[in-house]
This record gives sequence, structure tokens and C-alpha cells, in this order.
Amino acid sequence: MKKYVFFGGYDKTDLILFLAEMAVLSGKKVLFVDGTAPEKARYSIPAMKPAQKYITTFEGIEVAVGFFDFQDILEYLGTETLDFDMIILDIDSLAAYQDFGIDPQDEHCFVTNFDLYSINRGMEVLRGLPAPTQITKVYFSKDAAPEEDEYIMYLTQDLKVSWNEEIVYFPFERGDQNTINTNQRFGKIKIRGLSKDYLEALEFLAEANMGLTDSEVKKAMKILEKA
Repeated sequence: MKKYVFFGGYDKTDLILFLAEMAVLSGKKVLFVDGTAPEKARYSIPAMKPAQKYITTFEGIEVAVGFFDFQDILEYLGTETLDFDMIILDIDSLAAYQDFGIDPQDEHCFVTNFDLYSINRGMEVLRGLPAPTQITKVYFSKDAAPEEDEYIMYLTQDLKVSWNEEIVYFPFERGDQNTINTNQRFGKIKIRGLSKDYLEALEFLAEANMGLTDSEVKKAMKILEKA
């Protein structure tokens, strides 16, 4: 079982859903844990019986909302082990990072759009890293400037961070937001309408960070295009 951690104050729910669905379409059993304070998954993902904490199935993805650690999830499921190929965590605080027992060997992605809130929420986690950690930078910015990345590098120069060479950019055009809004209204996951840059960034993350093969990614994208 592999864990993938997306952290920072920027809204990551829809990004994670796209990646999780690609993994599901590749035959993986996936658990998506929303460990953020806003719990956007509670309000944007349909659930049959929403409660203070629950696990619902959405497009083949198991989505956990309202849990504070893995033990809490195990008790809810009434089992001693989590039977998943992948667990994807969305977190926005150091407390959640620690409570879920994230390991430096888990796959890490720092997600921001460069506003101070999203940066500082991410910095809270980065400053609390217990050991040197390899991390991928995921930037949501229509016109990202070199100075923005330089600022992140400056803030983290003395921290236990080893940045991956590749930076993943999501320009996030208007059509991308329209597609995401439509997905939320109809309770679906589809990619038709997403910009070429958004799709290319998704493909890169799916392969480089989620470990999907090129053929698995292409197959999943074709299915999502027809959804």
C-alpha cells in the first residue's frame, strides 16, 4: 500500500479526484482521505448518508471525510488493516500530517497558487518535516513567473526539503474551472473541456508521482474523455 500526500492551503480536491479516478480506471483500489479543515469533499462529493465522519464511494473511489487518523478509519471499517493499493491524503496542517503518521518515504506534493494563505499553510508542514523529504512542487498559476518559484526556494532553503527537478504547472484557464464546476454539479469525473496544459500536467503527475504506466494513463484518459 502506497501513500500519496498533497499538502498546502490551496484547494486540491478536484486535482486529487482526477488522479484517483485515473488510478481506479487502471485497476487500483483507492482511498481518498480529506484531512483538511474546510473538508471540501464533504460538500462537493455526493454521499448517501453524510455524518460527522463517513466513507462513501464516488466513481469507484472510496472517500473518507471527518477522520483524524488511520486508527479512526480502521475502527469505522471494523478491520485491522486497510485493504487499498493507494491512499491519497489531502492535508492543510502540520497536525494532520503528524496525526496520519506521514512518512518521509511517502510521495509528497506541495500545492500552491502563490497566495499567502496557501503558501503559509504549506510552510507549516514543511517546517515540521521530521526528516529530509523528497517533494514535488505543483503550481496553480496562469502566468507563473520565475520569481514565484524563487520565493518558495528562498522560504525553504534551510528546511528538510529536497525538491524534485520537475515543477508541475497547472495554468488553470477559465475552461478548466467550468469543467470542474460541471463535474461537481452532476456528480461526475470527466476531462472533456479541460485545457491541454491541465491534461498534460495530470498525465505527468499520474506517471511520475502516482506510478501509473504510460499505457494505463492513456487508457484512463480515453475513458474519462468519453464520460
